[in-house]
Amino acid sequence: MAALTAAGCQRTFTDKKSGENAEREELRACLDYLRPGDTLVVPSLDRLGRSLQATG
Repeated sequence: MAALTAAGCQRTFTDKKSGENAEREELRACLDYLRPGDTLVVPSLDRLGRSLQATG
């Protein structure tokens, strides 16, 4: 969390449940909060998409 604050993040969202859970409430809240021109910062891409399937 300190790294995100140091990066200038004004608001943070943290999922407490397992990444295997398809219902990630904080991710949904984060995506709803974003507006055009915003930048989404994650500490590691596997934290964002660990339950997503690759396509192509």
